[in-house]
Amino acid sequence: MTMFGNGLFIVLLAVLAPSLGCPPGPDELPNKLAGLLTQLETAKADFQSIFDVTDEQCPCQTPGDCFESDLEALNTTLCDLINNLTALIGDQSTDCPALEGCAALVGGCYRTDIAQVDPVGTILPSLDVTYNVSAFTVSGDNASSYSIYYLSFPPLRFVCESRTTDRIISNTLLLQEEFGSGTGIAVVDDLLYVAINDYNNTGLDQLASIPTSGGTLSLLTEISCEAGRVRAFDGRVYFSDCKEIKCVNETGGDLQTKLKFSMSITSFDVIDDNRIVFIDVAGGVWIYDIATNCFKLLYCIPGDPSGDVKINRCSSLIYLAYPGVSDLGIFNATSLESAGILEYTTSNPSECPSLGFEPDCP
Repeated sequence: MTMFGNGLFIVLLAVLAPSLGCPPGPDELPNKLAGLLTQLETAKADFQSIFDVTDEQCPCQTPGDCFESDLEALNTTLCDLINNLTALIGDQSTDCPALEGCAALVGGCYRTDIAQVDPVGTILPSLDVTYNVSAFTVSGDNASSYSIYYLSFPPLRFVCESRTTDRIISNTLLLQEEFGSGTGIAVVDDLLYVAINDYNNTGLDQLASIPTSGGTLSLLTEISCEAGRVRAFDGRVYFSDCKEIKCVNETGGDLQTKLKFSMSITSFDVIDDNRIVFIDVAGGVWIYDIATNCFKLLYCIPGDPSGDVKINRCSSLIYLAYPGVSDLGIFNATSLESAGILEYTTSNPSECPSLGFEPDCP
């Protein structure tokens, strides 16, 4: 049914990492420079009171060769520093832009690493994981400590992999022998939702759930055509089913069809209450407006269309990952214009990439 084999792992990876991509804070460059300028300007104002004292207590008897002259020279240097720093602040934004958005994570099938790149293009050390990654999702509201759940090969397992700066602790929470290949995964509250092809070797595709702490796999609804990506938005679980995108509530009820298209859908994400972005099997990237039932072509992917699309919730930008390409495409979800590209690796890009992002800033 899919290229990923006939089984499924669900793995939890707890990551401790520095916060990336939050709006500029007290420790970022624009704020640091502005604070330094304020301190220099305050010091410049304080010099006037020093000169008032020297005029009374130690006036200069020999111009150019006394303590007061040295103070005036220091005052001149301070003025030059203020002028130079003011000019530097005016020039720094293009060379050192503030981080906008959360760091992007890129996994790939048959790989045991997840690439990381921050919003301004700094390629960070990859996250080494225990098993090969076919699809993954990120959960947490703390950008310095979060969890990654991912799907991999048989047998069906749920593994907790805790990571700190100096060690990794792996613990298998669930082991079953059901066959099937996982194509998509999302998390809502304390439940993982997975799309499984050929579940238990029955030929049927299923949407299932399992607690994030481990336990029993619960079948929620049958996927009538072909299992694909799974996304979570506003407390509901969205999943692709060949040419359709459907959603259910957390218990698998209230099934709704949100989108029907003329071709199969390879990846998608929910932009907001009214819009969905998706990739069709021919490589077209579309924006669908649920309220107006209108499709708008955003981009055409050259070559192999089996990439991934996802919203960076920190910046509301649309990210595209292309098979075998080391750059991520970025588009503005409002203007639908290109917002540039972001290189995530310098070698060996994934042939079947899947996208994720660090958690949004608290």
